[in-house]
Amino acid sequence: MLPSVNTTLEEMQRSLGLPEAVARELHRWRTEPRYVDVRDELERLVAAAAKGDTAAREELVDGFSSVLPIGTGGRRGPCGVGPNRVSVLLVRETVEALVQVIEAEGAAPKVVVVYDTRRDSRRFAHVAARHMHARGMEVMLVDAPRATPVLSFLVRAHGCGGGVVISASHNPPSDNGVKIYGADGAQVLGARDAALTAAIERAASAPLPPLDMNAALPTGPGGVRCLVGAELSSVVDEPYLRCVLDVGVRAGSLAPSGLSVVYTPLHGVGHAGVVPALRARGVEVACVEVQLDPDEGRFSTVQSANPEDPAAFELGLELARSNDADLVIATDPDADRLGALVKDAAGEFHFVDGNRLGVLMLDHVLRSQQPPPRSMVLTTLVTSPLVRGVCAGRGVEVVDDLLVGFKHHAGYAEEAQTKTNLFSVEESHGYVRGDAVRDKDGAMAALLLCECAAAVKLEGQTLHDRLREIWRAHGYHREKTTSIYARGIQGRLEIDRLMERWRVTAPSTFGGLRVASVEDRAKPRSTGSATRDLPGNVLVFELEGDDGACRLVLRPSGTEPKVKAYVLARGAPGVADAALDAQIAAVDTLVDRVAVDAVAAAERVMKSAP
Repeated sequence: MLPSVNTTLEEMQRSLGLPEAVARELHRWRTEPRYVDVRDELERLVAAAAKGDTAAREELVDGFSSVLPIGTGGRRGPCGVGPNRVSVLLVRETVEALVQVIEAEGAAPKVVVVYDTRRDSRRFAHVAARHMHARGMEVMLVDAPRATPVLSFLVRAHGCGGGVVISASHNPPSDNGVKIYGADGAQVLGARDAALTAAIERAASAPLPPLDMNAALPTGPGGVRCLVGAELSSVVDEPYLRCVLDVGVRAGSLAPSGLSVVYTPLHGVGHAGVVPALRARGVEVACVEVQLDPDEGRFSTVQSANPEDPAAFELGLELARSNDADLVIATDPDADRLGALVKDAAGEFHFVDGNRLGVLMLDHVLRSQQPPPRSMVLTTLVTSPLVRGVCAGRGVEVVDDLLVGFKHHAGYAEEAQTKTNLFSVEESHGYVRGDAVRDKDGAMAALLLCECAAAVKLEGQTLHDRLREIWRAHGYHREKTTSIYARGIQGRLEIDRLMERWRVTAPSTFGGLRVASVEDRAKPRSTGSATRDLPGNVLVFELEGDDGACRLVLRPSGTEPKVKAYVLARGAPGVADAALDAQIAAVDTLVDRVAVDAVAAAERVMKSAP
C-alpha cells in the first residue's frame, strides 16, 4: 500500500524505510499548506519509493536530510523537492532573506537579477524578481542570459543594495543555484553571510507573501524593470564592454600581432561579453558554433562544462587546428572563469592550468606598466606562490593567505578601498582587475590573456616560452589539485570525519616528507584584517624533507560533494635554462608523490569506522 498524506509518521517511516529525521521532514512537506505547490511532484516521488524504486528512495533521503547550505558560491545543488534541493520555494526563501538583510543594513532598496542558460534559470529569475518586487524592492531584471560578473558590475554601477544571479556555473545539468550579492557587488561574506544565513532560517518557516506565479510579471510603471532589446544594450552590454576594455594594459589594436583565437562559451553566456571585447581590440576570433547554443543547460557536447577540465576543449581544439589558431579559450557557463589551450613552438596545443594562466596575466600587467602607488595583488592560500615571486621588487603589496572563494578577494578589496586592485587571482581559473567588478570575470581574463599572447607573438615567442622565462627567474612552481568525491549523507559524514580526525591527529608524513607544521584555519587569527581572519574549514600542512618542501592543503568544497587536496611545491630561483628541465622533473615527482599519498591516507580515514 502506498503511504497516503494521512499516514502517520511512524507508518510512513516504516513503509519507506527512511531515517527518522528524514521521515519527519517529509511528513511536514506532505501536510503543511506552505508546500502545496510541490505536492504533486513530491507524491510521485513517494509513490515510486514505495514501489521499490531505489533511486527515488535515495532522492527522498538526500533531498530531505538537510537544508541546502550557503557554500562558496551561494546556494547550489540539484533541482527537485525538499529542503536540500533547488526549487521555486528555495529561491523565494533565499531572496526573502536578501530583502531582510538589505532592510536591516539600511541599504538602497534596489536589486538586480541576472540568470544563465540553464533550463529553469529564467523561471527562477522571474520568481526572484516577482518576490522582491512584492516586498517593496525596486527590481532591475536582465531578461536575457548574461554573465555573473555583469551582475556585480550593475550592482556597483547603479548603487543597488544587492543582487541575485540564478546559476549553477559548471555544475551538472541537474543542478541550479542562487548567488547572493551585497551592496558592494560581492558575494556575501562574514557578518553579512551570517545575517543572510539567519534570515534564510527565518524565511524557511515564516509566511511568504502570496504570489500568483501564473500571472504576467508586473512590468509597467512601478513594476519590475525588464531589460530587453535596446535597453539591454544601452544599460547592460555597452557599459559592461567599456568596463572590460578599461582593464587592458596595452594601448592600440592587437591586430598587428596576427593573433588568432578560438573561443567557446561551453553552452553558456560568455560570448555576450568575451567576443565583443576581443574583436574591439582587433583580435581574430572564431567561435565554436555548436557550443554557442545554450541547449537549456544540457551541455550536450561536453562531459563537463568546466574550463578547468582539458576535456572540455575537444571541439575548440579541432577548430583551432583547422584555423591554425594560436590560442583556444573557454569560459564556464556563467562566464566568470577562463581556461585555455596554448600552442607551443612546435604547433602543439597544451592545457595551461589556472595558476599558470594567472601568473602569465599578472606578469603581463607588471611588464606593461609601472604599478600605481598603493597597488595590491590578491590571492589565496592554495594559489601558486609564484604570484608573490613575480611581484617581488615591484612595490606591490601581495595578500596571499585568503580563503578560497572570490568573495574573500572582494572582502579585502572593500577593506582596502584606498588601494588599487592591480590583479586578483585564484587557482580555479578566476581573475579580475580593477574595482568595477567585485567577482572573477572571464571576459576581463580573456582580454588580458590575449594581450599577453599578442605581445609574446610579436617578440617571436609563445606563452610557453614566457612561462619558462618566469620559471628561470623565480623557480619552477607546480600545483596539483585532487578531488575526493563523497556524495549524499554518508559522504558528508565521511568528509567531516576526515577533517575532525586530522585536526586532532594528522599523519606525521606525506609522501616521505615530514609534517613540519599544521595550521588550522578554523582557529582564530589576528592579522588585523577582518577578511584574512575569517575562519574556514581548512587544514594547511607545511612539509619538509631531504628532496624538497611543499604545502598540502585540505578543504571540503563549498559547492560540490567532495574534499579537495592541494599540493604546492617549487624549485630554487635563478636556474639556467639547461638545468630547468631537471628542476621541473624533480618538483613534478615530489608533487605527484605527496598528492597520491595524501589522497590514499584521506580515503582510509573516510572509509574507516566512525
